[in-house]
Order: sequence, then C-alpha cells, then structure tokens
Amino acid sequence: MKKFPLALFFALFATFAVQSFAAIGTATPEAAPPREIPLVEKKLDDLTNKELSEDGVKALAINPAKWKHAETENWIVHYRRATEAQKVVREVEYDLWFVAKALGATKEQYKRKSHVFVFADEKEWQVFLAQTKAPAWAHSFAHGDDLFLNIRESTGLFDSHTLAHETTHAVVSRLYRGRHWPVWLNEGFAEYMGGASIAGRKGQYVKGYQHNLKADIDLDQLLAMKDYPTNTEAVGQFYQSSEKFVRFLMNDLPKDRFPKFVEGVLNGQTADAAFVSVYGDKFKDFDAFKKRYKQFNK
Repeated sequence: MKKFPLALFFALFATFAVQSFAAIGTATPEAAPPREIPLVEKKLDDLTNKELSEDGVKALAINPAKWKHAETENWIVHYRRATEAQKVVREVEYDLWFVAKALGATKEQYKRKSHVFVFADEKEWQVFLAQTKAPAWAHSFAHGDDLFLNIRESTGLFDSHTLAHETTHAVVSRLYRGRHWPVWLNEGFAEYMGGASIAGRKGQYVKGYQHNLKADIDLDQLLAMKDYPTNTEAVGQFYQSSEKFVRFLMNDLPKDRFPKFVEGVLNGQTADAAFVSVYGDKFKDFDAFKKRYKQFNK
C-alpha cells in the first residue's frame, strides 16, 4: 500500500482546520503572553488610562509619594517595589489571556487597560481595607475590573490561586461590562479558573491539579441563590458547590460551549433552559443531567 506523505497530510489538515474555524466564526486564539513581562515605569500623568475608581483614589492616597506606576500590554500597575510588581504582572497577564481564551474573547474585546494596586505592607493594606466595602478578612479583591492585591509572601497569605481567582473576576467585568453574572456562576467560574490557570501556566493537566470538592448544596437551591450566604461554613459550601457546577461543564462537556451558556443566562434564560439549549444533544433534559451530576465530585 502506498504511503500517504505525512507532510501533505498535516498541510491538508491545517487547511481544513482553518476553513472549519472560519466557517463557524471562531476567531484565531491570541498567542500566550511571554513568561517575562516588561514593566515600563511611568509618571502617573503619563499613563494611558488615568481614570481611577473610588477605591483606586483611596489606595493612592495612602503614602502617595511611595507609589510607583507602570504599564504592561494589558494593565496599569501601581506598586511600591518592582520585585512584587514584576511577579504580579507575570501572572495577571497570563491569567487575563487564559480567561479570555476560555470565554472565546479576542484582544480587541479587552484592550482597555484596567488598574492593579499592589500592596506589600500589612498596615497600609488594613488602612486601605477599612475604607472599602470589602470584608475585613479579605487578602485581595477585585472591584469591577480593578485588582487590589495584598502581597504578603513572608506570611504565606498570598498565593497564585487567589490572584488567578480575583483576576478572573476583573476580566469578566472587563469583558462583560455592565452585565452582571449570577453569584453562583461568577464565583464558580472564578474558583475553577483559579486552579485551571495555574495548571495551564505550569503545563500541567488541569484535572490532576484539582482537588475533591465538598459540594453539599443541592443544585436547584444553588441555581436559585441571588446573594452570598451569611456564615463562614455556608460560604465555603457555596464556593465549592458553585465550582462543582462549572467544573462539570468545563471538564466533562465541550469547553467551547461554555460562553454560549453564559450568554443564555445573561440574556434572561433560567440556568436549566440555557443548559438544555446549549448541551441538549448530551442530555435529553435537565433532570437527566442532574442524575449524572450527583455522581460527579472532581
């Protein structure tokens, strides 16, 4: 039997793939950012985006002479020392790209730069935190598409998972400006991406990075939740139950359909109706999905 030239096979496959992606309207994914991100220091007045949120103004008012300012390709960064800032931008640039890719977004959709405020002093962080609506126990948080980060490496209270989680919130706000995700979808996606982004950056298999979840909130109850629980134990259950739902969609179903599910929910469909419209070829109805979902824990 005559052998088919391998080079010709790959050339034909590449042509077919490009034509197929074009046919369904899928944009070519942006290339992953480099591992080393240039940190270009600038004066505050020279930044390309000088619009500050209320919290941003409060942050820069704390020992203002000590703040330095810089830009990367996608972020405006305010910091005290370049060592902390350099580590942060390396991760937030990757997290932005990774989250945008998962949501099928192109660079054009997130070209407006958001602000990142990097704190490295615990006392300054507490002074700032007391002026915000964030809870007193917050280590870092996203407000809109801005990031407020407390880098306390010596105490071990800052980690890449937290950074990726909060960056996910900021990127979602940046991509879906003025459109608010339900709390279970917002936190579930941020928790999922918190681990998946780290695994992707390290070249690891995402399922191997994930831990078993203790997700005891009934799915119907979870999808009906409009607000966060009020006690600490319930909050933990809420986060893990929310992640379980998103993890199932991302791990066991076609990942490229997730943005369509999000759009359905944001356009007013109930979660079960949006699910059936997007994944209806996988399950005959939502009840069939729930039976399989109960057996899923990783």
